[in-house]
Amino acid sequence: MESKEDIQAEENNTEVFEGREEAMAASAADIRAYAREALHGKWGYGIIVWLLLMLLDTLFSLPEYIADEGSSFGDIWGIISTTFSWCMWFGLMACFLDVARKTHLSYKRLFTAFRNVEFFFKFVITEILQTIFLICWYLLLIIPGIIKYYSYAMTEFILMDHPEYGPLQAITESRKMMYGHRMQLFILGLSFIGWFLLCIITLGIASLWVVPYYSTARAKFYLDIKKEYEKKLAAAPIQEAETIPTEPVEEEKEFEVEE
Repeated sequence: MESKEDIQAEENNTEVFEGREEAMAASAADIRAYAREALHGKWGYGIIVWLLLMLLDTLFSLPEYIADEGSSFGDIWGIISTTFSWCMWFGLMACFLDVARKTHLSYKRLFTAFRNVEFFFKFVITEILQTIFLICWYLLLIIPGIIKYYSYAMTEFILMDHPEYGPLQAITESRKMMYGHRMQLFILGLSFIGWFLLCIITLGIASLWVVPYYSTARAKFYLDIKKEYEKKLAAAPIQEAETIPTEPVEEEKEFEVEE
């Protein structure tokens, strides 16, 4: 759980999508433009990844719906199905992070969460902790819950880049990285509202293009704030060194040797 200092700071935080938001190199329009450019020639890959996720997710959830209502099997399979869905969405984020990085693309990335047993359990625990934390914050007040949702938004990306991190470390790193950028992520999501409505109007058909587009834009957002965050971390030791007071050094006196 977070420290009392963190909770107190969040309660006293009056930023709620206004106030102290640090400037970022790319605006929502710039990020969307980058996403379109990165997807050029890659739309087929993005569409297939999304179709695979929907197909596998649907097939894996079928036993839950076939089982008798209220049966223990249905309840247990519901938990398994939810876990599988988490893993698939994690894989989808990994696929489009590769698109945003303009690196080698592979459909195997969709199964990133299953890379090994240790990482799988680490990822699942991370998702469970995030869910518990968010529920607690939403029970406290709606606004703090929304703030925390955006604070934890980069956790999965961080876990992809740093599989050695523990669940709490990844969540904490996301909170630090997102400080000053929550409003920007909110605005980025807001700029896709028209596309989300189009998905509803077309009964999901438009999602074949919207999901790759939005997922790549979100990955680009992560890459931008990660770069800025790493620069701050690199500059911090230098700034601390410059502010450390130094005591005046007295000149050493030479001792004269009397003959």
